[in-house]
Amino acid sequence: MAVGTDVLIGTLLWFVRSFISSLICLFLGYVGIKILSIITTKISEFKVIKGDPLGTSLFVSGFLIFAGFVVAGCVTKPFFLSQSVIIGPYFNIEQFVTVILSFIMSLFFGWLFYYVFAQLTPFGVDLDDVNKSPTAVGFFLLGYEIFLGLVIYASLVTPV
Repeated sequence: MAVGTDVLIGTLLWFVRSFISSLICLFLGYVGIKILSIITTKISEFKVIKGDPLGTSLFVSGFLIFAGFVVAGCVTKPFFLSQSVIIGPYFNIEQFVTVILSFIMSLFFGWLFYYVFAQLTPFGVDLDDVNKSPTAVGFFLLGYEIFLGLVIYASLVTPV
């Protein structure tokens, strides 16, 4: 059974759309982690996990999970090269704005949760304790990356 040219071109365009959308979202994840390290003043994420294999592997695992959510969302509904197989507008602006607003919302909620736990200590937990263990910091980063991945994934598959 021969595959037609239209199918090959459509598949190639879908791959390019998904790939570029994924790269943009992965860059947002990188920026999100950098901003998280600025927001969380009581936790020295990268200073603590540097040189610790378990803490570092938890961080990398979290980023891989984040990347999985991003790729799954971008394959399902990429925002680069519109939403059709034909080459039209380069971006689905509505979907891209939804992703950016969701990213900003995730940073706000990340900051809010950090503030509540760091300043108000609702459960009597001191966030300085996280800083005492590279493994704990690795789990902290893993949790944030999963949180950010879920937010980005939801923003990608939400119909606009």
